[in-house]
Amino acid sequence: MIITIGIVLLGCQPAREKKEAETAHESEAPPERNPAVFKERFDRGVDFAATGNEPFWSVDIDFDGSIHFKNMEGAELVVPTPPGEKAADADATRYSASNENGSITVQLIREECTDTMSGFVSEFVTRVEVTFPDAEPITYEGCGQYLSDERLEGDWQLERINETQLDSADFMKGLPQLSFDLSEKRVSGHTGCNNVAGSIEVQGQRIAFAPMIATKMACPGMEFEQDYLRWFAGSVAYAIQENRLHLMVSPDSTFIYRKRN
Repeated sequence: MIITIGIVLLGCQPAREKKEAETAHESEAPPERNPAVFKERFDRGVDFAATGNEPFWSVDIDFDGSIHFKNMEGAELVVPTPPGEKAADADATRYSASNENGSITVQLIREECTDTMSGFVSEFVTRVEVTFPDAEPITYEGCGQYLSDERLEGDWQLERINETQLDSADFMKGLPQLSFDLSEKRVSGHTGCNNVAGSIEVQGQRIAFAPMIATKMACPGMEFEQDYLRWFAGSVAYAIQENRLHLMVSPDSTFIYRKRN
């Protein structure tokens, strides 16, 4: 009888282990994005990346360069990125371009999108229509998002404008500061006098600033504040080098900030 019980218990063991493994798998958190993959694409100059499944395809957009489409069959199309066309009745932007190798239309629709394989949730439904020579158009749909430099998150203090070093003694609150909250898409800080806050969207290597709201306190040197704030309404190119944030607010003006601990 002892032998029989032992055989029964051993027979149950694989089933129990299988059940435990299935339970552990079911309780796992949804997959997160792979930061290394996004960083690699961002470092190549990609501003917006989208993918889809069944069949697999991808499209990378460099807003100052090209749109690069490819699918699992090995077909590729690279065309210069045209200006985006905003939809009149939806939060969507369309990019259409063509060359001798084919034509493509990419629509970025601001709508929550869940990847059917990874479970990762993106901010944009992405529709792509591709036409290769002597072939019918093919439409793909998947998920996409803007990429960004994650180092932008946090607090930054203005040090220089071009090569001109600023002196904190010239400002009532010290040197102007900006604080970026990427998850909330918000920026806040002060001008050295008044507090400021507003919404942003980081679009690859550019920051789209909505007009900032500022307090109304009077300080010496208000001319600087007025000139400073006028640059934060629109799309501004940025780069982070050696712990310094460079905001290229115009072709001949760069604000250089130092990361605060």
